[in-house]
Amino acid sequence: MSRRRGGTERRTLPTPAFDAEVLPEPRVLFGGRHEHVDPRIGLALYGPYSGPDQPRPPLSSINVGIVGPAPMLAAAERFLHAATDELVNDGSQPFLHPHFPGFNSGPPFQCSLVLAASLRHAFTSDELAAALKTPDFYDRIDKIAALYVRAVETLEARDPRPSVVLCCIPQEVIDVCTVRRTRGGPIQRIKLTREEKRAREEAASPQLRLFAEMETTIGVEDDEPVHQNLRRAIKADSMKFRIPTQLVWPRTLELVPRTAVGERQVHDIATRAWNLLTALYYKAAGSPWRLAQIDPGVCFVGVSFYREILAAEPKLRTALAQMFTASGDGYVLRGKAFEWDEAADGRSPHLDQANAASLMRDVLALYKRQNEDRLPSRLVLHKSSRFTEEELRGFKDGCGSVPRMDFVAFGWRGIQFHRPGLYPPLRGMYVRFDDRNFLLYTVGYVPYLRTYPGAATPQPIEILEHHGDSPWDVVLNETLALTKMNWNTSDFACAKPMTLAFAQRVGHILAEMREGETPRPEYRFYM
Repeated sequence: MSRRRGGTERRTLPTPAFDAEVLPEPRVLFGGRHEHVDPRIGLALYGPYSGPDQPRPPLSSINVGIVGPAPMLAAAERFLHAATDELVNDGSQPFLHPHFPGFNSGPPFQCSLVLAASLRHAFTSDELAAALKTPDFYDRIDKIAALYVRAVETLEARDPRPSVVLCCIPQEVIDVCTVRRTRGGPIQRIKLTREEKRAREEAASPQLRLFAEMETTIGVEDDEPVHQNLRRAIKADSMKFRIPTQLVWPRTLELVPRTAVGERQVHDIATRAWNLLTALYYKAAGSPWRLAQIDPGVCFVGVSFYREILAAEPKLRTALAQMFTASGDGYVLRGKAFEWDEAADGRSPHLDQANAASLMRDVLALYKRQNEDRLPSRLVLHKSSRFTEEELRGFKDGCGSVPRMDFVAFGWRGIQFHRPGLYPPLRGMYVRFDDRNFLLYTVGYVPYLRTYPGAATPQPIEILEHHGDSPWDVVLNETLALTKMNWNTSDFACAKPMTLAFAQRVGHILAEMREGETPRPEYRFYM
């Protein structure tokens, strides 16, 4: 569009076609079906979720297993004992970081921690030292993981049996068995062991080796490792004992934090207690909270993909479905493996019609097994890439006689909006481009907290496509509500809906499953 003024042609830009509003903060249900917007305050006021016919939450005790080196077992038990009473912080941010009320048989949690000698198992310092001296990085991870898995197996055979097992990871293991990602750079090892340093020096030496087969390996990036990550290894290999695990680091268990200069600041003791005890409660089969204002018959499904690692003939991709009900039940389902040629078809994998239909039929079969053979009244499928026509046809075919369905594709194109003033956009703000294309701030300034609980500029998620039977405002409100279903922490909310938030981490654990092993369907084994 152009206009002439004084003989000069001036070009004007078209007016952007969008509108913006702010969604109300989703509420969650607690004991006695009381509602609140904040998980921590709701738990402190009303306790964990209990049904209308339940005078108290059904979970009354947790048998806490603890494994690791002996000094950390003592530190873990000391921290848990401290968490049975009120833990306070400096009180400077009472909404963002409230005091922890204490986890015991009295209000609000009404659940006791069972800590007993029979629920502890320490491996010896010699066993740990021998595993740490393993020259190859991935072999070392495998041996360290094996110590923890054998310890879980030991506790599994004892009476009482643990409800959940704390795997205490010492600093010397963190130093030589984990990696970190630098800002904008590659993943880096934190430290090299003495054996790795020696091997690297030998590898750089011009001296010829007489016996190549005796060289010490330092690991080759192009080789497929047995276990790429300690967390994945422990969870994948201990799953067969039917006990969820929770990894804890030394700084998590400090009653008085000792943060060195230049290190990342550790959370205050009350916040660490909130996060750890909420996770233990959920993993012990408790229900900390549920979503309010959500149709109880709806089934939410997140579809993503991962690469197989340990199969004899690994396929390029395998479909993964995470299923959540409005009641808070979470399940994981592994789909069929399939070939995907990234060079020819692009980096984002897609299912053909048959595989998409098969995955949905498996999801509904699992839903029916858990819900007295009933189908959901509505199925909502989330995916972190656009749909192909084949996928849409397959998903619809697989849903069969489900009355209503919605298929939503998420992505990120780098579009951002700002508001006047010093504060970032409000959490819950959405920008509507058309009835299928939205931008949603799941993180941002939270009026209830009186702050923005983040360090970097909040990044919105985008709804790129919506195909289905529900109005777009229902889809947006549900997406925002699903960011409050992360029971691995008691934070106000997370950045992504739970259907997609942990997809990569769950996929990594499934990828580490050894051939012939059947993964557990319960979501609490993957958190």
